[in-house]
Amino acid sequence: MNMNIGVILSLFFCGAFVPEAQAEDIRFPKDSGVVDVTQAPYFTKGDGKTDCTASLQKALNEHTGRGRTLYFPRGTYLISSTLKLPLQNPQGETNWGHTHLQGQSRGGTVIRLKDSTFTDPSHPSALIDSGPHGSADWFHNSVRNLTLDVGRNNPGAIGLRFFSNNTGCVREVTIRSADGQGVIGLDLAFNDMNGPLLVKDVMVKGFNIGVACGHTVNSQTFSDIRLEGQRQVGFRNNGQFLAIENLQSRNAVPALDNRSGLIALVGARLVAMGSGPRTPAIRNTADLYARNIWTSGYRTAIEGTGGQQKHIAGPHVKEFVSGPIIRLFPSPPRALHLPIQQTPTILWDDPSNWTSPLRYGARLDDESDAAPAIQAAIDSGATTLYFPKGTYRIGHPVIVRGRIRRIIGCESTFVPISPLLERKDPLFRVEKGSAPTILLERMTTSFDGGPFYFVEHASPRTLIMKDIAINFQGADSFHNRTGAGPAFIENVVGGRFYFTHQSVWARQLNQESEGLHIANESGRFWVLGLKTERGGTLIHTSVGGQTEVLGGLCYTTTAGKLAPMFINANSSVSVTLGERHYGSDPYTTILSETRGSETKQFLSTDTQYGRRLVLYAGYAAPRPNERVQTSPAKRLR
Repeated sequence: MNMNIGVILSLFFCGAFVPEAQAEDIRFPKDSGVVDVTQAPYFTKGDGKTDCTASLQKALNEHTGRGRTLYFPRGTYLISSTLKLPLQNPQGETNWGHTHLQGQSRGGTVIRLKDSTFTDPSHPSALIDSGPHGSADWFHNSVRNLTLDVGRNNPGAIGLRFFSNNTGCVREVTIRSADGQGVIGLDLAFNDMNGPLLVKDVMVKGFNIGVACGHTVNSQTFSDIRLEGQRQVGFRNNGQFLAIENLQSRNAVPALDNRSGLIALVGARLVAMGSGPRTPAIRNTADLYARNIWTSGYRTAIEGTGGQQKHIAGPHVKEFVSGPIIRLFPSPPRALHLPIQQTPTILWDDPSNWTSPLRYGARLDDESDAAPAIQAAIDSGATTLYFPKGTYRIGHPVIVRGRIRRIIGCESTFVPISPLLERKDPLFRVEKGSAPTILLERMTTSFDGGPFYFVEHASPRTLIMKDIAINFQGADSFHNRTGAGPAFIENVVGGRFYFTHQSVWARQLNQESEGLHIANESGRFWVLGLKTERGGTLIHTSVGGQTEVLGGLCYTTTAGKLAPMFINANSSVSVTLGERHYGSDPYTTILSETRGSETKQFLSTDTQYGRRLVLYAGYAAPRPNERVQTSPAKRLR
């Protein structure tokens, strides 16, 4: 291995290139509807000495399924048994997920297992357990900004068993074992139908397995993952469709073991530690697309068997495709390599600077139109607008302007009412203002059909949509006007999306309409982790647009014969994606590509398909002297 590369990677992992992160201080106004577990009626003590199990379980029992956020101020919360999200509420009614755990700060909020509590690795138990579910109806759960510590002498411990559907996230979380013991750090494989969901900025330290994924639906997306000190493997996949970017590993064992399923891996730094027998950095016996992988100290970068797979020595893997590369016209045998941008970070305001529509006449869970009060709150000069947990009905478009930079729903629900019901208008229209970036987050919408849609991007400003469930059956989610600035979409489920002459970066985008799902006209659309349901064209790219899909799942439940899965109309497209169906109505036409006046199709009966596109490439080769875009991996903390 090149010594310079080894030195660079060592400095990288020691943090020499990355400044110390700012201390988090996440707080909410008292009337936000967020439930502080240290206040009445729970009075949980985060002193690191008092056993908090009973009070925390009581809070979970009373708030699981209600869309409430359980808030953990800084402190160490000691527990002696598993904290479980119950499948039923105290009245015996079924819960449907909608449970959120929020720490004040990742480093300062710790939930810790007592030492010598989970001692049997043959019967492991989790610190926090989402529970076994028999369907994909455990929606919109989250764990944010805290540390889960399984303590010492707990070889039977699992850090977090997490389950969520449609949207769900684990964000800015550390899962650690004080002495390295434990079965799994983050367990996503304990139950089928887990996902789609997003895991972002997560560190797992210790355990036999750092992250475990399994079964065959509904796909999972990972961004900025750090693994260290695992005993068997850093990251193991046994059947899922995964999209992963910016994976870091410091281990004496393989960093990634892809046993079955499909993985798109973009950007990795994998360093072998210790002086034991050398292993491959990545073991692959399934479908794998990988690029920009740097390794140090491993026997090989990638080892695989069967099909077209090869051993890749490394230390740098520019691009690797395990399976067939599908090309309908002459195209370069590689992905499109669109430039990758990370979602901007919006600093968290002090709650004293927040404002609420309740201050301007809106009423929770009321039938009246809250739009005038919401508009007054936006125009008040505040920088953060929050919605105390509840339901808000909107009859007129809300214009996002002025000094507002964050709109946080606190898991509230937004329902369109007349006259908006009869008009092709958005609930929110982003227009010019002093803040260069606008963030909409933690919202749910609900209604069946109509001409209205969720958001219109009508400003050169940057728009971020994060952790949002847009439940408009048969309606649209997103439109933009000409000249709109870039958009970033993270962990969003919704109806149809229309992008025109716009640059869009999406991570964990779940689209479940029947018919056209996403249209990209003359824009640049990059997506890490696309999950869809029902038939119709997933992405129609036209008029010279550029689309790159890296990982995910087409879950075909209806109308697979309705249209081609992807349409490339005189544009540039590359796709890595898998399909699952269970005797319903699978797609018959996978790809339709047009160049000039000639159109070619790729059918599901083609022997190269096998219900997955390890890589489809459909674009003209660069002209002489034309510079090809590359996508360097982000430097992580």
